[in-house]
Amino acid sequence: MSQIFDRMKGKRILLVSGFVSVAVITFIAVRLPAANDTRTSKSSSEDAARIGIDRLHQQDVEATLTDKADELAKLWDSEAVRIQPGRPAEIGKGEIYANDKRWEAKPDRPRTLCYKSEIKDIQIAGDWAFEWGYFSYQDSSDPKPMRGKVLRVMKRQPDGSWKFARVIAFNEPKESAAPMSSPCQ
Repeated sequence: MSQIFDRMKGKRILLVSGFVSVAVITFIAVRLPAANDTRTSKSSSEDAARIGIDRLHQQDVEATLTDKADELAKLWDSEAVRIQPGRPAEIGKGEIYANDKRWEAKPDRPRTLCYKSEIKDIQIAGDWAFEWGYFSYQDSSDPKPMRGKVLRVMKRQPDGSWKFARVIAFNEPKESAAPMSSPCQ
């Protein structure tokens, strides 16, 4: 009798092992394509984000060349912060706009003649993106173009567009400190 129970016990262990193996294989077979779909959607989501960020870069150049506070204001998130050397941080889109409007109203202010940026790295993390790079500009006050460095944080807006949320920018007196392949000439 104990031999019968031992054989039945062995068959049960074999059946349970077989069932567990089938369940594991089925789980892997079902989850693997789902994991691939997630990577595909992340990739297409990241591609869409990069396209939106590229659009923001184009708008940045266009708005900067207009020297118009109203155009520049379109680039900023409502809770943006702009940090520039020699000034207090400008907190909020309204404060940034007001300062740009005061600058625009000055009759003797320089006019932007050229503005280019070279972004060296962009990291996207959901609805946030982080980038650093170099910029070059020339205005009517100086025949020599200037260069600088920039660190920016961008935020995806509810409509899917991207806006600047944090910007730190400063000039570099040495061209070698802000190397660019195509600076303003």
